[in-house]
Amino acid sequence: MRQALVTIAVTRRQLLGAVAALSVFSPVIAFAAHGASPLKVVETTIVDAPPDKVWAVVSDFAHADWLPGVVRVEASGDDVPDQARRRLIMADGGVIEELLTKRDAERMLLGVHREGDDVKRLPATNYTALITLRPAEDGKTQLEWKARFYRGYPNNDPPPELNDDVAIAAVRTMQRAYLAALKAKVEASVPSPRQ
Repeated sequence: MRQALVTIAVTRRQLLGAVAALSVFSPVIAFAAHGASPLKVVETTIVDAPPDKVWAVVSDFAHADWLPGVVRVEASGDDVPDQARRRLIMADGGVIEELLTKRDAERMLLGVHREGDDVKRLPATNYTALITLRPAEDGKTQLEWKARFYRGYPNNDPPPELNDDVAIAAVRTMQRAYLAALKAKVEASVPSPRQ
């Protein structure tokens, strides 16, 4: 019995020593293994059209030829989340492939995930967007384009062209261009009120 108590005491002391040693080194280990953190950009605009008119354009996943630089869209999956895919054929010959991840007509939410990363086109990886529409004053629509992504270089010490700041700036620029193009398309199709 006494030998068992001594063994337990020694084992407990060894365990506490190991925990103390890990607590000293764990910040260093955690820092060294950290890598890229998720990033977020949220852009909003007001569209001078009612939400149903904006939703008609936003939710038409297969016909996103209003996106800047897109000359043709090849789509499949009938707007069904996790099945619908589109290939955006760009004016410069490039291709962007996207998956529809969410489509909620009642809440006016649309989710899109960019499949495959081309850090030369967008210095970010694992880009996912959630587009949300809300009624605004005077029959207008508030449109929010929220994105989550990682910088273009997933490991520690990224090169300057693939760091967090560059990824955030590029995504912000892209989303502002998307919002401006969407706003222009919707507002051009809505008749202006008579004066």
